[in-house]
Amino acid sequence: MWKSRAGSVSVALVLLIAPLFTFHATLIDAARVKMGERQAETATKAALRSVLSAYDPTLRGYGLFGVGNSPEASAELFSRVFKENLGSSGNGAFSLIEPSPVSESLKPVYTLGNQSVFQRQILEEMKYRAPLEFALSVTDKLTKRSGTASMLSGVSRFTVQAEHIERLMSERDEILDTAWTTSQQMVEKASIFRSYYAKKLGRLNELCQLIGLRNAEELTRSISSLRGQADSLRSAIAERQAGLANLLRAGVQAAEQIAAIQQSIVQLEQSWSELNRQIAELDKILQYIAEYTLLMNTTKLEAARDQAATTAMTQSVMEMLDRAKALDDRIREEIGSLPADSNIAPDALDAAVMPDSYYMKYKTGIGGIGALFNGFETAIAATTLFTGDNKFDSVRMASLTASNDAYAQRAAQFAGEQRLEEVKRSADEQNIARRKKEERNRFSNIWDQARKIWAECGEGSSEAYRLLEVGDSASGTISLYRKYADYNRLAVEAASSVPEMGDADAALKRTTGMIDKLLEGIASAAGQFRNELYFNEYALTKFNYRTYGKETGPDGQLKPDYEGSERGGHDLQGQEAEYLLYGLNSCLKNQSAAYGEMYAIRLAVRTAEALMSPEAKLASAGNPVVLLLWSLAEGAAKAFADMTKLVNGEEVPISTKAPDTLTMNYKDYLRLFLLLHTKSGPMTARMQSLIDLNTGRDLRETAVYMQARTETQVRLWFIPYTLAAFGYPVEGNRANVSKTASLSY
Repeated sequence: MWKSRAGSVSVALVLLIAPLFTFHATLIDAARVKMGERQAETATKAALRSVLSAYDPTLRGYGLFGVGNSPEASAELFSRVFKENLGSSGNGAFSLIEPSPVSESLKPVYTLGNQSVFQRQILEEMKYRAPLEFALSVTDKLTKRSGTASMLSGVSRFTVQAEHIERLMSERDEILDTAWTTSQQMVEKASIFRSYYAKKLGRLNELCQLIGLRNAEELTRSISSLRGQADSLRSAIAERQAGLANLLRAGVQAAEQIAAIQQSIVQLEQSWSELNRQIAELDKILQYIAEYTLLMNTTKLEAARDQAATTAMTQSVMEMLDRAKALDDRIREEIGSLPADSNIAPDALDAAVMPDSYYMKYKTGIGGIGALFNGFETAIAATTLFTGDNKFDSVRMASLTASNDAYAQRAAQFAGEQRLEEVKRSADEQNIARRKKEERNRFSNIWDQARKIWAECGEGSSEAYRLLEVGDSASGTISLYRKYADYNRLAVEAASSVPEMGDADAALKRTTGMIDKLLEGIASAAGQFRNELYFNEYALTKFNYRTYGKETGPDGQLKPDYEGSERGGHDLQGQEAEYLLYGLNSCLKNQSAAYGEMYAIRLAVRTAEALMSPEAKLASAGNPVVLLLWSLAEGAAKAFADMTKLVNGEEVPISTKAPDTLTMNYKDYLRLFLLLHTKSGPMTARMQSLIDLNTGRDLRETAVYMQARTETQVRLWFIPYTLAAFGYPVEGNRANVSKTASLSY
C-alpha cells in the first residue's frame, strides 16, 4: 500500500496548500492586530485630548491652561472616551478587529507648579499680547526720544566729581587755616621781638654813652696806674702815722711838728680817697664795657636764633600756601573736566578756587616779614663794639632801631590786610556750612511731606499676607510662597526692604545709585532679556497695582479692564504687582518700596533739571556740594508734586527738557523697576502664590502634561501562537496591545 500511487496528487496538493494556508492565516491575524493597535493608539490619544480639553476656566483668565477636573473625574472621562473610540459595538454585528479594553492608566507628568512650565505658558500668552516694542517703549522714552538717560548719566558723574572737589576744598581750607594760624603766631612774635630788641638796643646805647671813647685796655692801664699811686699814698700815710705815734710816745712837745704831720696825713688821705674814687669810677666803666660786650654778643646770638625761627615759620607758611595752591589747581582741572552732558555752567563753580592774587599777596606779605627780620639780624651781626665802619654809636643805633621797627610795622600791616582776606574766607566757609544745613533741612521737610502719601492701604490684607508669607505654625501649614519655592527647589531668602530716602546726603547717594542701576538696566533691556520683558509685562497685565482703577483714557474716562483674571476682585487690592516686585509682607512695605524708588527716579530727573537751570549758579556759592544740595531740594519739591500725580493715576512728563508728549505713569515706572531688579525664580513663586490665593487652585496639582497607558486585546481567528513571532504577547486566542501617549497644552 505504501508503494501505491493512488492519492499522490491530493497529498501533493495538501503539502502545497497547508503552508500557504498557515502563512495567510498568520498574515490575516497580524494585519488585524496591527489595525487594532492603530485603533487603540487613536483611541488613547482621543481620550487624552478629551481629558486636556476640560481645562480650568478660572486659570484661563490668567492665560494659563491646566486640567480642571479632579484626577478621578479625569480618569473616568479618559476611560469612557477611550472605550467609545475603540469601536467595540458589542451588539453582535460583525467586526473585523473586535478590540476589547483591558486596562487604562492616566498620570500627570508636569503641573503648573513647575516654574519652567508656568513660565512657558506665560510667554505663549504674552508674546501675542505684549510685543517687545511695548515693553521697551519706556526705555526708548528715557534714551532715544528724550535724552533723559544721558542727562542723568551726567548728573551721576557730576555727583562723584562734586564729592571729590569738596574733599579737595576741605583739605585746602584746612591747610589755609593752619597757615593763617602760623602767620598770626609769626606776627605776634614780630611784635614781641620788636619790643625785646628795642630794650636791648636802648641799653646798648645807654652803655655806649657811659663808656664814651674809652676802651677796656686803656681803662685797665689807668686803673693800674691809679692803684699804684694809691698804694704809694697809703704807704706815705702809714709812715707819717707811725712817726706821729713815735713823737707822741716820746712826749716830745712839738705841737707845730705834730700839727704839720697831722695836716700832711689829712692831705694824703684826701688824695688817696680821690684816687680810690677815680679807680671806682674807672672800675664802673670797665663793668659797663663788660656788660656792653656781653649784651652785644648775646643780642647777636638771640637775633640769629630768632631769625632761624622766623625763617622756619616763613618757609612753613610758604609750603602750606604752595600745597593749597596745588589743590586749587587740581580743583580747576576737576571743574574743567565736568561732563558735558550734565549741562552745568563751568563758571558756576569759579568761586570754588582761591584766586592767584590771594596767594601772591599772601606770599609777598609773609615773605616781607621774614626778609626784614633777616635784614635786622644781619645788621646786628655786622655791628662792632668800638671800632670800624659799623661800630655801635648813635648813627648805628638809629639804623638798627629803624630796621627793628621795619619788620614789626610790616608784620602789623600784613596782619591787618590779610586778616580781611581770612575773615572773608572764614565768612564764606560759614556761609557754605549754613547753606548746606539749610538745604539739608529743606530737603528733609519736603521728604517728610512726601512720606505722608507713600502708601494708601486699606484694611483686610493682613490675612492674605499671612497665607502668602507666614503660614500657620499651629497647624504646620507653610506659606504659599514657601510651598512653591520648595516645590521648585528654590532657596527661600527673606526679601530685603528698600531703604528709605534718608537725609539729603543719603538721598544723593541713593539717587546716584538709582541712576547707575537705571542706566545699566536700560542698556541690558535691548538684548538678552526678551523673555523677562514678557514675564514682567504679565505681572502688570494679570495683577492689580496701586493706580489700578484710577487710570483714564484720552477721553478722560476710566480705562475699562477686559482681563479675565478679574483683578479688581482680588484679596490684595492695589498692591499685587508691588508684592511681586518686592515680596515684602505688608501693603505698607510693598507700596512704600515702590514709592521710594519711584521718588528717587523723579528726584534724579528733577535734580538734573535744577542743576541745568540759570538759578543754579547764584545758588551754588561756588561750592559743588551746595549746588547739589540746592538742586536736590529744588528737585525734591517738584518730585513730590510729580508723585502726587503719579499715585493718582495721572501721566507725568519725563522731563521739562523733553517734549510734553513723552510722559510716564505709575504703571510705566513699575515696568521699569521690574526691568531693573526682578529675580525670576522668587517672582515666579510669588505669582504662583497669588494665583493660588485668588483662585483657590493648587497649581502643584493642576496638570498640564499628561501621560496615558492603555492595554487592549484582539481576538485571533486562526493560529494564535504563530503571532508571537511578530512580538505581540498572546494569551489564549487573544493578542495583547499596549500603547503609551503623552500630551500637553
